[in-house]
Amino acid sequence: MSEVVNNKNLVDQNLVMAKVKERIVDIDDILNRLESDQKETVQNLRGLIKSAVPETVETVKAGIITYKLGSNDFVWIGTYRKHVNLEFSMGASLDSDMLKSRGKEKSENTRHITVGDFEKHKPEITRLLKEAALLGFKHC
Repeated sequence: MSEVVNNKNLVDQNLVMAKVKERIVDIDDILNRLESDQKETVQNLRGLIKSAVPETVETVKAGIITYKLGSNDFVWIGTYRKHVNLEFSMGASLDSDMLKSRGKEKSENTRHITVGDFEKHKPEITRLLKEAALLGFKHC
């Protein structure tokens, strides 16, 4: 019986190892896994972030497109099955009805926007990015 359990554990470990090898390593990996409407939203957000806050550095961290100011995370673009979120590391300090908390965020300060109609929300997202950058520069 213990041999069966040990074999099952080995199979489980191999599945975990296979998943580790499938990890997303760059932005192209993320984009290639998205539906066309999500890919368009992500590309629009990437352009807006670089335009609104050109000092940011774009990286991939834990499979998520991450923007840093100095050494601190600034915003993330989270891709989900049916939507895209823009997550603000200091979102609790920002004022907008668009910002939401999931209750269990990355930290108590994190807030996110579910980006649907990009063009409609672009002015507010731009304002929030600039305001968040000002806060971020104070903490760099």
